[in-house]
Amino acid sequence: MEKETGYLHAKGFFNEFNASSYDNIVKFTTFGQDHVWKKKILKMIPKKGFVLDLACGTGILTSLLQDKGHVTFGIDLTYGYLKILKTKRRGLFCVNGIAEVLPFKNNYFDYVVSSYLPKYANLIHLVDECFRVLKGGGKVVFHDFIFPNRVVFRKLWKFYFKILKRAGRYIKSWNNVFNKLDSFIMNSGWYSNLPEILFNKGFTNITSESITFETAAVISAKKP
Repeated sequence: MEKETGYLHAKGFFNEFNASSYDNIVKFTTFGQDHVWKKKILKMIPKKGFVLDLACGTGILTSLLQDKGHVTFGIDLTYGYLKILKTKRRGLFCVNGIAEVLPFKNNYFDYVVSSYLPKYANLIHLVDECFRVLKGGGKVVFHDFIFPNRVVFRKLWKFYFKILKRAGRYIKSWNNVFNKLDSFIMNSGWYSNLPEILFNKGFTNITSESITFETAAVISAKKP
Protein backbone atom coordinates (compact mmCIF):
# COMPACT_ATOMS: atom_id res chain seq x y z
CA MET A 1 0.00 0.00 0.00
CA GLU A 2 1.49 3.35 -1.07
CA LYS A 3 0.50 5.18 2.11
CA GLU A 4 2.67 2.80 4.13
CA THR A 5 5.89 3.69 2.26
CA GLY A 6 7.22 5.99 4.98
CA TYR A 7 6.27 3.47 7.65
CA LEU A 8 8.21 0.68 5.95
CA HIS A 9 11.35 2.80 5.58
CA ALA A 10 11.46 4.07 9.15
CA LYS A 11 10.52 0.72 10.67
CA GLY A 12 13.96 -0.62 9.78
CA PHE A 13 15.67 2.15 11.73
CA PHE A 14 13.64 2.55 14.90
CA ASN A 15 12.65 -0.33 17.18
CA GLU A 16 12.30 -1.40 20.79
CA PHE A 17 16.01 -2.25 20.94
CA ASN A 18 17.20 1.35 20.48
CA ALA A 19 14.26 3.21 22.04
CA SER A 20 15.87 3.60 25.48
CA SER A 21 19.04 5.15 24.03
CA TYR A 22 17.36 7.46 21.50
CA ASP A 23 17.46 10.69 23.53
CA ASN A 24 21.19 10.36 24.26
CA ILE A 25 21.98 9.36 20.68
CA VAL A 26 20.20 12.44 19.32
CA LYS A 27 22.19 14.73 21.61
CA PHE A 28 25.45 12.98 20.70
CA THR A 29 24.98 12.80 16.94
CA THR A 30 23.71 16.39 16.53
CA PHE A 31 26.28 17.90 18.92
CA GLY A 32 23.39 19.32 20.92
CA GLN A 33 21.81 21.05 17.91
CA ASP A 34 18.64 18.98 18.25
CA HIS A 35 17.58 21.14 21.18
CA VAL A 36 18.30 24.32 19.18
CA TRP A 37 16.21 23.05 16.25
CA LYS A 38 13.29 22.13 18.46
CA LYS A 39 13.40 25.53 20.16
CA LYS A 40 13.13 27.05 16.69
CA ILE A 41 9.96 25.05 16.06
CA LEU A 42 8.50 26.30 19.35
CA LYS A 43 9.15 29.91 18.36
CA MET A 44 7.21 29.37 15.15
CA ILE A 45 4.03 28.48 17.06
CA PRO A 46 3.88 31.10 19.85
CA LYS A 47 0.14 31.03 20.55
CA LYS A 48 -1.14 28.19 22.72
CA GLY A 49 -3.38 25.67 21.01
CA PHE A 50 -4.02 22.05 20.10
CA VAL A 51 -0.82 20.59 18.64
CA LEU A 52 -0.15 17.27 16.91
CA ASP A 53 3.47 16.07 16.97
CA LEU A 54 4.01 13.65 14.07
CA ALA A 55 6.62 10.92 14.59
CA CYS A 56 6.85 12.06 18.20
CA GLY A 57 9.19 9.23 19.19
CA THR A 58 10.23 9.36 22.83
CA GLY A 59 8.63 12.78 23.20
CA ILE A 60 11.51 15.23 23.13
CA LEU A 61 9.58 17.85 21.14
CA THR A 62 6.24 16.69 22.54
CA SER A 63 7.36 17.41 26.09
CA LEU A 64 8.62 20.88 25.17
CA LEU A 65 5.29 21.66 23.53
CA GLN A 66 3.40 20.57 26.62
CA ASP A 67 5.68 22.64 28.85
CA LYS A 68 4.80 25.70 26.76
CA GLY A 69 1.12 25.20 27.57
CA HIS A 70 -0.05 23.58 24.34
CA VAL A 71 -2.62 20.78 24.45
CA THR A 72 -0.35 18.20 22.87
CA PHE A 73 -1.00 14.94 21.01
CA GLY A 74 1.61 12.58 19.58
CA ILE A 75 1.71 9.80 17.03
CA ASP A 76 4.57 7.42 16.25
CA LEU A 77 5.01 4.14 14.41
CA THR A 78 7.24 2.51 17.05
CA TYR A 79 5.41 1.33 20.15
CA GLY A 80 8.66 0.98 22.09
CA TYR A 81 9.29 4.69 21.68
CA LEU A 82 5.82 5.58 22.88
CA LYS A 83 6.41 3.49 26.00
CA ILE A 84 9.39 5.72 26.80
CA LEU A 85 7.23 8.79 26.20
CA LYS A 86 4.58 7.48 28.58
CA THR A 87 7.15 7.22 31.38
CA LYS A 88 7.99 10.89 30.86
CA ARG A 89 4.48 12.28 30.41
CA ARG A 90 1.72 10.12 31.81
CA GLY A 91 -1.05 12.58 30.99
CA LEU A 92 -0.11 13.11 27.36
CA PHE A 93 -2.28 11.54 24.64
CA CYS A 94 -0.29 9.51 22.12
CA VAL A 95 -1.18 6.85 19.59
CA ASN A 96 0.69 4.15 17.69
CA GLY A 97 0.28 4.86 13.97
CA ILE A 98 1.69 6.55 10.86
CA ALA A 99 1.54 10.17 9.74
CA GLU A 100 0.10 9.36 6.32
CA VAL A 101 -3.07 7.90 7.88
CA LEU A 102 -4.01 9.99 10.92
CA PRO A 103 -6.69 8.74 13.36
CA PHE A 104 -7.99 12.24 14.11
CA LYS A 105 -11.07 14.11 12.94
CA ASN A 106 -11.10 16.96 10.44
CA ASN A 107 -10.26 20.53 11.45
CA TYR A 108 -9.10 19.57 14.94
CA PHE A 109 -5.59 20.98 15.45
CA ASP A 110 -4.20 24.50 15.53
CA TYR A 111 -0.73 23.21 14.67
CA VAL A 112 0.86 20.11 13.21
CA VAL A 113 4.60 19.81 13.76
CA SER A 114 7.26 17.23 13.12
CA SER A 115 10.99 16.73 13.57
CA TYR A 116 12.88 14.18 11.42
CA LEU A 117 9.80 12.82 9.63
CA PRO A 118 9.67 14.24 6.05
CA LYS A 119 12.56 12.22 4.61
CA TYR A 120 10.74 8.98 5.44
CA ALA A 121 7.23 9.98 4.45
CA ASN A 122 5.08 9.89 1.37
CA LEU A 123 4.92 13.68 1.14
CA ILE A 124 1.68 13.89 -0.84
CA HIS A 125 -0.26 11.77 1.63
CA LEU A 126 1.45 13.48 4.56
CA VAL A 127 0.40 16.93 3.34
CA ASP A 128 -3.13 15.67 2.58
CA GLU A 129 -3.54 14.48 6.15
CA CYS A 130 -2.04 17.61 7.68
CA PHE A 131 -4.43 19.78 5.68
CA ARG A 132 -7.38 17.61 6.73
CA VAL A 133 -6.75 17.69 10.49
CA LEU A 134 -5.73 21.36 10.68
CA LYS A 135 -8.24 24.07 11.48
CA GLY A 136 -8.59 26.99 9.10
CA GLY A 137 -5.73 29.35 9.89
CA GLY A 138 -3.73 26.46 11.33
CA LYS A 139 -0.02 26.04 10.76
CA VAL A 140 2.25 23.13 9.87
CA VAL A 141 5.98 23.05 10.65
CA PHE A 142 8.36 20.39 9.33
CA HIS A 143 12.01 19.95 10.32
CA ASP A 144 14.52 17.40 9.07
CA PHE A 145 18.06 16.77 7.85
CA ILE A 146 19.13 17.82 4.34
CA PHE A 147 22.16 17.35 2.09
CA PRO A 148 24.14 20.63 1.86
CA ASN A 149 24.38 22.55 -1.41
CA ARG A 150 27.72 24.26 -0.84
CA VAL A 151 30.82 22.20 -1.59
CA VAL A 152 32.60 23.06 1.65
CA PHE A 153 29.59 22.04 3.73
CA ARG A 154 29.20 18.82 1.73
CA LYS A 155 32.79 17.85 2.51
CA LEU A 156 32.24 18.39 6.21
CA TRP A 157 28.92 16.53 6.02
CA LYS A 158 30.51 13.49 4.34
CA PHE A 159 33.40 13.48 6.81
CA TYR A 160 30.92 13.54 9.68
CA PHE A 161 29.09 10.48 8.35
CA LYS A 162 32.35 8.57 7.96
CA ILE A 163 32.89 9.06 11.67
CA LEU A 164 29.28 8.14 12.41
CA LYS A 165 29.59 4.86 10.50
CA ARG A 166 32.67 3.97 12.50
CA ALA A 167 30.79 4.70 15.70
CA GLY A 168 28.09 2.30 14.51
CA ARG A 169 30.53 -0.58 14.83
CA TYR A 170 30.49 -0.09 18.59
CA ILE A 171 26.87 0.95 19.07
CA LYS A 172 25.16 -2.11 17.64
CA SER A 173 21.57 -1.00 18.14
CA TRP A 174 22.27 2.03 15.93
CA ASN A 175 24.58 0.42 13.38
CA ASN A 176 21.85 0.14 10.73
CA VAL A 177 20.87 3.80 11.09
CA PHE A 178 24.42 5.13 11.08
CA ASN A 179 25.30 3.15 7.96
CA LYS A 180 22.28 4.11 5.87
CA LEU A 181 21.18 7.54 7.05
CA ASP A 182 23.50 9.54 4.79
CA SER A 183 22.27 7.92 1.57
CA PHE A 184 18.69 8.22 2.79
CA ILE A 185 19.10 11.96 3.33
CA MET A 186 20.79 12.48 -0.03
CA ASN A 187 18.06 10.63 -1.92
CA SER A 188 14.97 11.89 -0.10
CA GLY A 189 14.50 15.24 -1.86
CA TRP A 190 11.96 16.30 0.74
CA TYR A 191 13.29 19.86 1.08
CA SER A 192 13.01 20.65 -2.62
CA ASN A 193 9.69 18.85 -3.15
CA LEU A 194 7.65 19.78 -0.09
CA PRO A 195 7.00 23.49 -0.81
CA GLU A 196 5.38 22.70 -4.17
CA ILE A 197 3.27 19.93 -2.65
CA LEU A 198 2.09 22.29 0.09
CA PHE A 199 1.23 24.94 -2.51
CA ASN A 200 -0.67 22.49 -4.72
CA LYS A 201 -2.72 21.36 -1.73
CA GLY A 202 -3.78 24.93 -0.99
CA PHE A 203 -1.43 25.95 1.81
CA THR A 204 -0.29 29.58 1.92
CA ASN A 205 2.49 31.58 3.62
CA ILE A 206 4.98 28.84 2.75
CA THR A 207 8.46 29.44 4.15
CA SER A 208 11.62 27.35 3.90
CA GLU A 209 14.98 27.84 5.59
CA SER A 210 18.18 25.81 5.69
CA ILE A 211 20.02 25.97 9.01
CA THR A 212 23.23 24.82 10.72
CA PHE A 213 25.58 24.85 7.71
CA GLU A 214 22.82 23.53 5.45
CA THR A 215 22.61 20.24 7.35
CA ALA A 216 18.98 20.73 8.38
CA ALA A 217 15.95 22.71 7.29
CA VAL A 218 12.57 23.96 8.46
CA ILE A 219 9.51 24.43 6.26
CA SER A 220 6.25 25.96 7.45
CA ALA A 221 2.89 26.75 5.86
CA LYS A 222 -0.59 27.98 6.78
CA LYS A 223 -3.98 26.48 6.00
CA PRO A 224 -6.31 29.26 4.74
